[in-house]
Amino acid sequence: MTSTEPRRQHTHHSTAPTSPDPALPPASIAEQVESRLAQAALSEPVKELLREALGEGATQERSAVGRIYLDSVSVAGFRGIGPRAWLNLSPRPGVTLVVGRNGSGKSSIAEAVETAFTGTNMRWQGQDATRTSNWRNLHDGAKPEIEVKLAVEGDTGRSTLTRTWRGEDFGDTEGELRRPGHGRIPVDQADWWKQALTDYRPFLSYVDLGRMISGKPSQMYDAIATILGLGHISAADNRLRQQEKELNDAVKVAKDEVPELKEGLYALEDDDRAIQALVAIDTTGRPDFEALEALVVGLPAADDGLLAELRAAVDLRGPDMEQVGAAVERLREALAGVEDVRMTGAEDALQRADLLEKALDHSNRHPDEEGCPVCGADLLLDEEWAARASAQITVLRQEAKAAEDAHSELRSAALVVQRLVQKPQRIPAALTDPWDAWLACQTISDPRELLGRAYEAAVTLADACAAVKENAARELEKRDERWRQLVTRLAGWVRRARTAEEGKPRLSHIKKARAWLKALSTELREQRMEGFTSHSQRIWERLRQESNIDLKTVSLQGSEKAVVRKLVMDVSVDGEKASALSVMSQGEQHSLALSLFLPRAAAADSPFGFVVIDDPVQSMDPAKVNGLAQVLHELGEHRQVVVFTHDTRLQRAFTSQELPVTVFEVERGESSKVKVRPVTDPVRQALDDARAVASTADLPEAARTHVLPSLCRIALENAFIEAAWIRHHRSGGPEHALQAAVTDADKLMKVAALALFGDIERTDDVYRELRARCGPRAVDLLKQCQSGAHTPGARITDPHRFVDEVKELAQKVRKPEVTA
Repeated sequence: MTSTEPRRQHTHHSTAPTSPDPALPPASIAEQVESRLAQAALSEPVKELLREALGEGATQERSAVGRIYLDSVSVAGFRGIGPRAWLNLSPRPGVTLVVGRNGSGKSSIAEAVETAFTGTNMRWQGQDATRTSNWRNLHDGAKPEIEVKLAVEGDTGRSTLTRTWRGEDFGDTEGELRRPGHGRIPVDQADWWKQALTDYRPFLSYVDLGRMISGKPSQMYDAIATILGLGHISAADNRLRQQEKELNDAVKVAKDEVPELKEGLYALEDDDRAIQALVAIDTTGRPDFEALEALVVGLPAADDGLLAELRAAVDLRGPDMEQVGAAVERLREALAGVEDVRMTGAEDALQRADLLEKALDHSNRHPDEEGCPVCGADLLLDEEWAARASAQITVLRQEAKAAEDAHSELRSAALVVQRLVQKPQRIPAALTDPWDAWLACQTISDPRELLGRAYEAAVTLADACAAVKENAARELEKRDERWRQLVTRLAGWVRRARTAEEGKPRLSHIKKARAWLKALSTELREQRMEGFTSHSQRIWERLRQESNIDLKTVSLQGSEKAVVRKLVMDVSVDGEKASALSVMSQGEQHSLALSLFLPRAAAADSPFGFVVIDDPVQSMDPAKVNGLAQVLHELGEHRQVVVFTHDTRLQRAFTSQELPVTVFEVERGESSKVKVRPVTDPVRQALDDARAVASTADLPEAARTHVLPSLCRIALENAFIEAAWIRHHRSGGPEHALQAAVTDADKLMKVAALALFGDIERTDDVYRELRARCGPRAVDLLKQCQSGAHTPGARITDPHRFVDEVKELAQKVRKPEVTA
């Protein structure tokens, strides 16, 4: 029976599955690996390596995301959809059919959901540019946009996934995920999102069905290996394998370099450094890297004196002639300044001020002395004289300031020159005399003498230093020429050999970690493959229906890294072993592909609570369509299943088997205006139309006698057809037989006979059986509905009561008895 749901307004439905996923272990792979690792008899360094390789951060991020369901899809300017169209869903487990004729736009909606999540579309892969360039709708100038509302378990509100385009190219797109409490992020930056779409891709189109069973053996292998959910274990092993390779390569490179390096060192046997390097390389246990590094950086193990002298000479720094020249020039200018003021009044004032200050100081020290101590004159040096002398000194000092400044500058300039004279810790013997001459400048107190000697001493020393440095450098170059040719190689080898040596413990740990991962992967793979095969077999048993092909095993041969790897599907035909693809029809192959795909949607590890399937019914005979409805119904008990199809058989298969389903119909109008509306069952639709006629004010007589009973007749006819399909399905009869009978049942009584007896010829028994099951009034109602198609029509006194009675009769006849 078809059921529909109205659009929800600000409501929240529980998205928790009603039952655990079948066929697969309840715990996710990540949880199993974590549990096994905690219990493993491994050292802590090995466990730490495994945690690092497995990526605890990524596991935590994925586990923090609850199961995701589809709430609604809106599409504008994309593929066959022009103005914005909406598909409103119920974000919880259950089956939804989206039906419509070819070209109605339903596949555009299905592809829009896939594109919103992935940024691409599998159907277009491998197609030429002329096919993939027409992704924009031709009838709408609006900016293409896809918006998917999502319900995430544990979130208080709805998340929004938006896909927009920056340019004309289909690949020039960006997706954004807005999640309550988590802000906005580009979906390309969500690692868990990309990995989940790779491992548990919840989209399946008709093209995908063909690829799953017609791809290359390695592609088919990879598709199933991915479904097993061991991808992060394989990725962890790849990371460890890369580290192992790098460490092994480092050890091998360092080892392979030793013979040639030692040969070069033996050639320098007259050089103590080469002998010391050979001894360090051959040290028992491990090379003496400390001694080798000391040799590499030029620290001699034994100082022979001459080498140290040469190195000191090369590193020696003589006078900086630019600084010396500037300081000497300043001293010369200061001397000239003093000379300029020497014969001026300023100089005389300076001398007189100095003389008076000395006389005043003498008077202060000898207050009782009478007469001038210089000339012996009987002049009284009393307080009055002292006051006059102080005042005169002040005046003279003001006149002498230029002379004071000149002398101060001279003293500063001389001091600057002397401060440039520095003594190094070690003076080469060849520089003793010129350096002594330069050092002597520090003791010269006469500025003129300092001026005359400083620059000459500095030039002499600088030239001598340059000569000594050049000779020392040449001597070192000559002495170290052969050693320097080898020391670069030695330095590189020391660096690589030390790294390799330090990596050996980690290399050992990595090997143990990889061995543990391999054993665990093998165990989990066999376990998961057994559950996967069992699940696929159960699905196949439902889909095969009248097929004589049994699916025996589904196995993987090879490994993810092997060049030759393939998916092996063993079947038997009437008990004889065969290869699946060689004996199956197209419809059987598609059924097999569904058997391989659907367990992926049921994986416990998948964060997706939904699966979107586009056009799965093609090439299937009616019996397999019934089986598909059963399979989708079982999947819908714990997953949100959205199926797009133009084939009316799938909707009928749900109805005839009394399986609950929600149905939407897609209609496409002019200029790509697409509308999606919920579909009620045909019985209810006809009765609603009849009720509308009965409620018409001033109902015309012709409508009462002909239109109203004709609509009720349509309701009863659809109820009988539904009952016929249900009865036929229960009896296990072939689909084509009932389809032929329904086609031949051109009269209401024949359809009723099919529903009541399963026999189109038993029309004479219809009234009797109907009276026995539903009462005498049922026969009268049936006759009135038949009369509406003839003159003078049916006599109906109370239109509303008539519709109510027909509705009650329709509900009774659409639920047939098991036996007639």
